[in-house]
Amino acid sequence: MSSKTVVLGGSGAMAAGCVYDLHQTSDFDEIVVADADEENARRLLEVIDDDRFRFESVDATDTDDIVRVLEGADYVVNGLPYPFEENVLDAMQEVGNLTGVDLNAFDFEEVLDRSEEFAEAGNSLWFANGGLVSTIALGMAACERFDDVEDVNFYWGMWRLLTQTTPGLTDTVTYEHDPDVDERAKWEDGEVINDLPAFSEQRTFEFPDPIGEEDTYVISHPEPVTFPKAPVAQAKNVDSIITRGAWHEEWKRYERTLHASNAFETDSLEVDGAEVDPIEVMQQQVKNQGLELETQWKPPEDLSPETEWTPQTILSAEVTGTIDGQDDRAVFHLEQPSPFFDVDEITVMREYGCYVGVPLSVTLQLMADGAIDEDGIFITETSGLDAERYLEEMEERGFDFVTEETPSKSIAAQSR
Repeated sequence: MSSKTVVLGGSGAMAAGCVYDLHQTSDFDEIVVADADEENARRLLEVIDDDRFRFESVDATDTDDIVRVLEGADYVVNGLPYPFEENVLDAMQEVGNLTGVDLNAFDFEEVLDRSEEFAEAGNSLWFANGGLVSTIALGMAACERFDDVEDVNFYWGMWRLLTQTTPGLTDTVTYEHDPDVDERAKWEDGEVINDLPAFSEQRTFEFPDPIGEEDTYVISHPEPVTFPKAPVAQAKNVDSIITRGAWHEEWKRYERTLHASNAFETDSLEVDGAEVDPIEVMQQQVKNQGLELETQWKPPEDLSPETEWTPQTILSAEVTGTIDGQDDRAVFHLEQPSPFFDVDEITVMREYGCYVGVPLSVTLQLMADGAIDEDGIFITETSGLDAERYLEEMEERGFDFVTEETPSKSIAAQSR
């Protein structure tokens, strides 16, 4: 696996876990953390203390500069915010012969439409990576337990206080609650049903601690659109697919207040003679508090003094179907370790983001090992991923794969 790897946006809250896992588990010869934030990148590399790693500055607004950083690389991780996606794709296209994983999951059709030209350039890119790989793997593993599948329910339990956030996560949560967003969807009887209202499709679900039983509701995640492409979903005749989310009470109050105050429908307000957007004002306040927290490098056990739990995301899949003609149910969870970083100091959101960063590292190494052999641009469902192997890799890194409920036939088969 000797080679050069570039991690774009590697010091960010989500990609830092990838950088740390590459330090812990990979044998790549050279790993470049390419970022605009030199101070935080160098701080992260000091914490890791690995001679294979080095920092390189990159201007993500400049495609040519991304090309410069990618020259001579064999592998790439794109952990940059989604507004830079086109620049990254253009740079990869120009450089060619790159194998990579991409955190972003926006503009599916536009990105996947470039698959053929990517393959011609010798590129292989796993798009919509990160935490989505885990939910899809949970769903695939659960579906395998049935003869036929009726419902696949995905759950994202995002458990952090309002100020424990990043600018990107703040925008994402509010985007998922925007009444004008038409991407909240479910799959039913072979069709995608779009434009579901915010806070709709409510369902109570019990997560492991510290979340527990929570009301969940539909979010604008791609699983209902992409999971039907999984061979196991087709083989098991899946009828319906939906993705729901749960947030800490502080986030729910915040988003419901935006709705109740009609902030989404108000273009601007005049305050002391100036025009201001109410959403932008509130969002910036939340972002500022999150950015302030991200300057505080502390021992992992001291990151969230206000709570008895560490901020985390628990990912779950609940599948119903039939086995031997009998109705049955499977419920699987993937819980992130706490702490993940075995270091003296880290920041709260870099610790939180390991549920995104670690899958980036795991999948990149699977590609480097030849376990995934796809050309062009592809997603988890069409990658040929062995879901059980992926979950085993995550468990080796301290994640807890919990099989809360498993169909009886599978239990009997496993005991033989």
